[in-house]
Amino acid sequence: MIKNKYSIIKLCKYLGCSKSGYYDWVKAGRPQFKAFNEKTNELILKTYEKHPEQGIRPIRMNIKRKYGITLTNYTVYRYMLINNIQATSRRKTHGYPKLPHHDIPNLLRRDFTTNGPNKKWSIDISYIFARNGLKYLCAIKDMYDKSIISYSISPIIDLKLVIDTVTKAIKSVPYKQRIGLILHSDQGWHFTNWQYRKLLQDSKITQSISAKGSSVDNVPIESFFSCLKAECIYRIDNLDKDEIENVISNFIKYYNTERLQEKLKELTPIEYRSLALNSIF
Repeated sequence: MIKNKYSIIKLCKYLGCSKSGYYDWVKAGRPQFKAFNEKTNELILKTYEKHPEQGIRPIRMNIKRKYGITLTNYTVYRYMLINNIQATSRRKTHGYPKLPHHDIPNLLRRDFTTNGPNKKWSIDISYIFARNGLKYLCAIKDMYDKSIISYSISPIIDLKLVIDTVTKAIKSVPYKQRIGLILHSDQGWHFTNWQYRKLLQDSKITQSISAKGSSVDNVPIESFFSCLKAECIYRIDNLDKDEIENVISNFIKYYNTERLQEKLKELTPIEYRSLALNSIF
């Protein structure tokens, strides 16, 4: 090795660094990057350990909120690289065929932007697997603030699962705030059923449905399911199906009230929603 052939003093002189700087670098664990701040490193590790599912942006936002320290995404990335830590990777999902529909339009056409809450909602059903079985989660997401408006969990993927979810969502929002609301879904049979359609009509909610075989048309709720599984479900070893409801309830509460989102001005969904509602009323 080079250091066995040359003294530390000569090597430091050749590289233009001090002997004390070299030993500080060794003491810090030989980081691969020149700039290394122990305090920054501790904050990133502390924030990551609280929620190991977090990626670069959530860690940066949480540090800014809790400690008032502004870091760049790249700074967080390289400290995670130094410590050999990373967020949970999301698994790839595969599409499945949808039932045909005839008279329900695709009103969104992949335009998920809106100027206020309760203008555009997204609904779907997802499978939640455990070691000894599975359950089904139906959830509704507001496209404005990304909050989960309502959800239901059932061991059976029946129409009641969807009706219960929609009914809870309707009850949670005053009638005046639902005027002009669009509820978007895929072409699953639950969402083309006459009972589901009548419930929306009676509640003055406009129905919208994805194009055939196009899962991209309902990305908002699909992205939440992906987040739920990557940051929660897949991280639990030997998940029991009897634990699913409690696990999901805790995650949705965390997602709505604690999980900061960069696209929401680094606020939680409920914080962002409250700002909008307070400005309206």
